[in-house]
Amino acid sequence: MTKYLNHLSIKHRGKPIPYGGDGVLRDDGDANYGFRYVKGDEAALRAIPELTRDPALLDLVLAVNAKETGLFSVGCVSGPVDDERGHRDSGYIEFAINSKSAISDATSYFPLFFHFDRFLYEAKFSAPVSFNWELEGATFLECGSASGFTCAIIINTDYSATREEATHIWSESLGALAYFLQSVPPERADFLYLQ
Repeated sequence: MTKYLNHLSIKHRGKPIPYGGDGVLRDDGDANYGFRYVKGDEAALRAIPELTRDPALLDLVLAVNAKETGLFSVGCVSGPVDDERGHRDSGYIEFAINSKSAISDATSYFPLFFHFDRFLYEAKFSAPVSFNWELEGATFLECGSASGFTCAIIINTDYSATREEATHIWSESLGALAYFLQSVPPERADFLYLQ
């Protein structure tokens, strides 16, 4: 029986990229450090504060930003949730297709969503987790103000009885996503950022 959920939605807002971040801790204990283009720069990726505490998220962001992919990361965060109901993990990875023409059409992201869904089904993936692919408008100011869409995948595991089990499900879920996204090749040469 399938336990995962995989769905696609559209957020009707927009944002400029790069966006700033001051690194000041919020009430939830997290901070926004802003956008940094780090594709292919493993040292810079490993220095991102959000990634130092979550090895599974680090592996996912490394996969998205591998030189061979046609993607780059826009943002990410994750954190454990431990309360009276049990233990779970929550977070997201936001990325863009590295092509001015591809990002201008929101439907460019649908094949990725569809093939990830097929990948999960064919692999008989059954972790209790939801993947919400959320498209949002964005303008890339450093790239001639190219406008289009980014895609955030919001990942939420179901509650588990132990922190260890929750961490295992989180790692398994992000591992599947990393395996899939690292296989997305560049398809067009009109790069937002040079490869």
